Amino acid sequence: MATGQVLTVFSVAALEVGLKRASERFQQTSDWQVALCFNTAPELMAKLRDGWRADVWIAPTPVLLHAASLGVVGKLQTLAQVGVGVAVAQGQALPDISSLEAWQSAVRQASAIFYTHASSGQHVHGLLSSMGVLDDGRTHLRRFDNGEDMLLALSHAGTPPGAMAMGAISEIQTFAHRGVALVGPLPSAIAHQTIYALAIDEQSPRLHFAQRWAALCRPADVWGDVASTGIEPL
Repeated sequence: MATGQVLTVFSVAALEVGLKRASERFQQTSDWQVALCFNTAPELMAKLRDGWRADVWIAPTPVLLHAASLGVVGKLQTLAQVGVGVAVAQGQALPDISSLEAWQSAVRQASAIFYTHASSGQHVHGLLSSMGVLDDGRTHLRRFDNGEDMLLALSHAGTPPGAMAMGAISEIQTFAHRGVALVGPLPSAIAHQTIYALAIDEQSPRLHFAQRWAALCRPADVWGDVASTGIEPL
């Protein structure tokens, strides 16, 4: 738990772009700093189980509903949603994912499939399971703790040609100039949007400042253009 002139925010990395903008605005109008600690949804659930506290929590709605049931946070404030997309290393041919059938074919032809333990990865895991890919052993699967590790691996020079990653579009977009290309969102038949919300620890001694920072997360311009960030404010 932060003390003094620092607010602690536990958040998913999918909203990193907007949260950094909100924090910059907050820090320009006060002498407070914002400590953003990025985690996957499972990691945030583990922190709740272990009794961690923060001034502000930002996570998929089910995580915050659980936090509220524990008395850790108060009322939820819906922020934004992010879809799941497909990425390849820059310079690679873009696979056809325009339909469910095309996406399934691309998955089976990929030299490797990368995905995560985050909310987006849980959706991808279910899709791969329904296809039988998890059991057939013909496709090399790699599951990462978070999107950054996954995309760093995808962009690495030693990654086999034909590897394909699936994760939060907003995280893929942050790697647009770091060796990763967004192919596009999953086809509509299997599309998935994760809804993220914000909640404040109402017992925090920094409640007033947490509320001020949370207010800066509401304006749509904090999140930027959906096409370039992958984040759709709600």
